[in-house]
Amino acid sequence: MLGTSGLTNPLTNQMLEPLAILLLVMFAGAAVALQAFQVLHAFNNNASRPVPSTSARMLWQRYRTWAIIALLFASATLSGPLVIAVLCAFLCWQGGREYALLAEMPMVHRVALVLAGLITLLAVLLFGLTALLIAPVIAFFAWSLLALQPLKGEAESGKRFTFGVAGLWGYLYLGWLPAHLLALSMGKVPGLVLAVGLGVALSDVGAFCTGKLRGGPQLAPRLSPNKTWGGVLGNVLGAVLALVLTALALPGLQLWQRGVFALAIGLGSVWGDLLESLLKRQHGVKDAGELLPGFGGLLDRIDSLLLVAPLVYYLALLLIH
Repeated sequence: MLGTSGLTNPLTNQMLEPLAILLLVMFAGAAVALQAFQVLHAFNNNASRPVPSTSARMLWQRYRTWAIIALLFASATLSGPLVIAVLCAFLCWQGGREYALLAEMPMVHRVALVLAGLITLLAVLLFGLTALLIAPVIAFFAWSLLALQPLKGEAESGKRFTFGVAGLWGYLYLGWLPAHLLALSMGKVPGLVLAVGLGVALSDVGAFCTGKLRGGPQLAPRLSPNKTWGGVLGNVLGAVLALVLTALALPGLQLWQRGVFALAIGLGSVWGDLLESLLKRQHGVKDAGELLPGFGGLLDRIDSLLLVAPLVYYLALLLIH
């Protein structure tokens, strides 16, 4: 591990209040900036008429969703690994449900997916990095056995391998990857959890703003036509801003290390977003669910976080001694 210090909150009491205020203000500020930009962009494109009421309602729905996410993430981040574990358990449960519905997995595979994610989180709490390294191996053998079990109905008998692969992928995506956020909170620099959360949020805002203003060639026209290389620049700039704003939570990190983490957060956000776009396109849906008003499903909001958390965790293992 990165040098765990038990399950107590490693942030000092002196740092707790300013960090909480910083995170809440910046999440709220990012939400306001994003909505203001959307309104201005809509007015510029439709100068002769105001923004439709349905669009206005969507903006306020997104704003309220951002505010709730900010409150929950800030509370979990500043409460220590046990609360982070609860947050990750919710990500595994709800994200796993949305994924299982998309993949049309049988009930036994859905239950196995959620249980495997929760067990992995418990193992990380108890054994740290060792659990992260062993869990994928155990999961492979577990799902290979599950795939061999007969399914009800003759029509499903030829889908065992398909469901097995979908189940293993779902576990890695929504069980194993979220566990890295918990591991990160137990490391030498738990403030990286704060940087990851704010970095993903500001990266999203930066991508939207620079994508609209600068544009540029499409990044993946067949997969996600709205994404451009200008948006990728915004992803990185948003992550850089997050690392600057969370400097208080990252004592001892050198400037080049902060730069590497910012690059990982920015590019990882793009990577995660495209990966979820691939998943949705594969199953012909626009949103992964309807849990979050204005955004869609939980997967539609944590897709970047799922990739960024492990990237930052393993970079921390390499860069921080």
